[in-house]
Amino acid sequence: LLLGRGNFVDDIARENLLHAVMLRSPIAHGFIKSMDITEARKMPGIHSVITASDLGDNIPLVPLRLMPMEELEPLGQPVIAEKKVRYVGEVVAVVLADNPARAEDALSAIKVDIEPLEAVSNCSDAISGRSLLFENWINNKAITYRATKGDASLAFETADYVRREHFSTQRQLALPMEPRGILAEWDESNEHLTVEGAAKVPFANRKILAKMLALSETSIDMIESDVGGGFGARGEFFAEDFLIPFAARLTGNPVKWIEDRRDNLLTTGHAREMSCDVEISCSVDGTILGLRGEVSVDAGAYYRTNGTISPRNVAQFMSGPYKIPNIDIQSHAMLTNKAPIGTYRGPGRFEADYFRERLFDIVAGDLGIDQVEFRRRNLVVETEIPYPIAT
Repeated sequence: LLLGRGNFVDDIARENLLHAVMLRSPIAHGFIKSMDITEARKMPGIHSVITASDLGDNIPLVPLRLMPMEELEPLGQPVIAEKKVRYVGEVVAVVLADNPARAEDALSAIKVDIEPLEAVSNCSDAISGRSLLFENWINNKAITYRATKGDASLAFETADYVRREHFSTQRQLALPMEPRGILAEWDESNEHLTVEGAAKVPFANRKILAKMLALSETSIDMIESDVGGGFGARGEFFAEDFLIPFAARLTGNPVKWIEDRRDNLLTTGHAREMSCDVEISCSVDGTILGLRGEVSVDAGAYYRTNGTISPRNVAQFMSGPYKIPNIDIQSHAMLTNKAPIGTYRGPGRFEADYFRERLFDIVAGDLGIDQVEFRRRNLVVETEIPYPIAT
């Protein structure tokens, strides 16, 4: 890499290569009424335009890789929008051309009529229920995780000191120096697919892709070349991880897609957007007796890849490395018209640490105890390990 000899996905060239760009929804929430791709197909260098109709009646959903739950499957993201869009950046069409500039030009020639619906922009809007992301879902709450230990109610009834606070963290995302990229090649004679650009979980992604394309896992090679950053988000299965191999198989040409920074900001797994009301009870000497509260997690528009992890972790790990005998934390994953969440650098743990440690600073000040000393008094010690956390 220091000598400039790195081999990243965009460095790879193939004969008869087609370049893919994604037409993404400019509307956060709405019904797709019509799409006209006639003019785009006529433009110079354009090979084809793929829409939901090219995928047939059963459009695959991006599945959950970690902690898959059958009850959450209806909230999965379609690999391409068919009837409804649920966040700005959701793919509605794929343009294939002999170079990426011509493909980009063709985007403006595609006429998409989307009937806007009221957007659910935050957890408060989600709770109100004025607009539902999924009409067949009772509300905009995907799931509630609850982590308990001991008897939190009793711990608060008998405590010398109780403090309740509200905290929040803003939405963030991973920003690798090299954005994502995929190059897929279909060998019709051997019915074999080669996908360059795998990262993080190639075996898991191969299993997912094989099922979507009705291929055996041994019919797909996932190849990881050099990677310019990941931070937890890169390499999870996204819509493009299906669409580019599908396009290669459909056309018989090698197909390459390179994410630009706008794609990255709009669609890569987001993280961190949570708010909580958390309450602590202590004895007068600063010994923690109980911790309880509720967290609202902005999960975005769909439950995909590993979106289950941060809402679970923020509840289960709220106690951190401290002796807290009584715990009751609920974490509500709420659906909003934003990019779906994923994992990013200690998902859920970072947020729990911030909520807890900020609360501890306030409590120590109230009780007149040095902040470090307050923590020392409540740390789990070696002889108490393994120390059970809330479950």
